[in-house]
Amino acid sequence: MSLAEATKNMLDVLPESDVKVIYMVTKNIFDKESTPFKPLTKKQIFSDLALSRQQIEAGEYDDFDEALDRIGAEYGI
Repeated sequence: MSLAEATKNMLDVLPESDVKVIYMVTKNIFDKESTPFKPLTKKQIFSDLALSRQQIEAGEYDDFDEALDRIGAEYGI
C-alpha cells in the first residue's frame, strides 16, 4: 500500500470533524508565516545528528518497521 493509499484509508475512517482539524493543521504547516519548521543552522543540524547517534548507540530507538506496524494497528490502517 502506498503512502497516498494509506492516507486516504485513514481519512476515510475518521469523522468529518477530525478531517477538518487535519486539514487546518496541514494547511498551517505549509503557511510560511506560521510553520513550526524553521530553518536550522549548520550547528543545530550537527548537534541534532550527534544526539541521534548517541541515542542509537545507547539502544534508544524503535525499529522502523515495528513502529509503523504499531502505529498502523493503533489507528486501524
